[in-house]
Amino acid sequence: MTGRSGGGPSTIVDAVCDGLLDAELAGRLWVLVDGGVPVIVSGGVATEVDGRRATRADLAGAVLDLVPSSRRQLDLAGASEDFAWLADAERLGWVRSSPADPQGADPRLTTLVGGELGAGPPADLTGDRVRLVVRTLGRGFGLVATIDAAGLEEVLAGLRRRPIYLTDDELSNLGIVLVLGRAGPDEADDRGTAAPRVVAAHYVRPLARDVHGHTQRLPPAVLATWDGRIGRFEHFAWGIAAELAERVGRRSGDFEEECDRRAGVLAALAAADDRADRTDVRARLDLQRSIGGAEVGTHRH
Repeated sequence: MTGRSGGGPSTIVDAVCDGLLDAELAGRLWVLVDGGVPVIVSGGVATEVDGRRATRADLAGAVLDLVPSSRRQLDLAGASEDFAWLADAERLGWVRSSPADPQGADPRLTTLVGGELGAGPPADLTGDRVRLVVRTLGRGFGLVATIDAAGLEEVLAGLRRRPIYLTDDELSNLGIVLVLGRAGPDEADDRGTAAPRVVAAHYVRPLARDVHGHTQRLPPAVLATWDGRIGRFEHFAWGIAAELAERVGRRSGDFEEECDRRAGVLAALAAADDRADRTDVRARLDLQRSIGGAEVGTHRH
């Protein structure tokens, strides 16, 4: 998930510069990704290179810039992935073809890079491999991946269907779903082409328990949407700020303050329009992360 395969953003700063998302949404994503919250990019717009998949991959690559250098980015091997890094994969329904790695991967310090998820090719991870990846998220692993679906409901429906067969409880592991689409016709470029943009950002809320210990399935929440009538993003994350803060082990006030600070960092980088390469951008973000205090490496499920 690197490069500009669809002519889209090369880094998270490029994504903000190009209006794919705004600094406020990117800053919030930054704090959540720091805490290991998974991100799935769906939707997309057609390109001359690789259809909608290219725009999804471009944004997913930009999201990976937000993963702290202290977290391992574990690239999954697509159709040949055997989950050697997951010591007890058999408990989650996997049948191994080779021994597990005795070292394994620490879920608190690992973000999985899944490529495209789907029922079958040309997706990178298909069928039962997708099912196992989503199940591992309940252990605390982070994830950045893409999926060919027009919106959140289509994402959930596709993961429920054969041959993936995820349950509603398992789907609650998904974290953030970013939906790509086209900006409105009034925002078309000189060639009459409307640019891609995040049109909605959803938070799939994990299972919760009430005061009596009963399982509660909470509906997904909307973090932000693009409003073409006013030409900007509308943000709604304030409504679940306490939940998001708890998810990444922060106090609510500290969480909001850090989201605002990081949004300011990204806005300043975008305003300078300094299109640095990915290595430089990640180094800058790591520096800013250290200024704001130690990142949180665990999160609640």
